[in-house]
Amino acid sequence: MNISEAARQSGLTTKTIRYYESIGLIHPPKRGNNGYRDYHAKDVSLMRFLCHSRQVGFSL
Repeated sequence: MNISEAARQSGLTTKTIRYYESIGLIHPPKRGNNGYRDYHAKDVSLMRFLCHSRQVGFSL
């Protein structure tokens, strides 16, 4: 799935996902033939965990 769909499913913004990739919280996914990031269910699961962690007060 692309970054927009991953953002919708995880509750994060696309900007936050890119930021988390840049600081190493999320491993950058491989890119498809079209050059877009290709996220999988396990990536979205981690994003949801990070989103919930922020909501309960953890600083990331």
